[in-house]
Amino acid sequence: MLHPELPEPDALEKGEGSCGRARKKWGRATVVAAARQRGVLPAADQDDNEDLVGAAEAAQILGYSNADSFISALGHGLLPDLGQPDGYAYQRGSAGRPRQQRWKRSRLEELAARRSQAS
Repeated sequence: MLHPELPEPDALEKGEGSCGRARKKWGRATVVAAARQRGVLPAADQDDNEDLVGAAEAAQILGYSNADSFISALGHGLLPDLGQPDGYAYQRGSAGRPRQQRWKRSRLEELAARRSQAS
């Protein structure tokens, strides 16, 4: 039985002269669809034309001294408008977290403008 999160294989292949079980094969489209369903990859209809920025740039736009203070404020609920990120950046290897939050620049600039008017 397959793992419950895995889709059914697209094909079963058994090599010539092989005496073991047939190998399960998944097509790229099947794997990508399953990853999107699990939230590991962004949705296919996500607007890639919108400029998404990370914590460092978001901190600059909103007037925080650095990304750590921005992330801290976000974690403490001081930025409820940004509780849900607009997207994620996915990295491989050990260069930071594999999935990093991203926000639309226009959304951050709008929030910064509202905050400056309230002061």
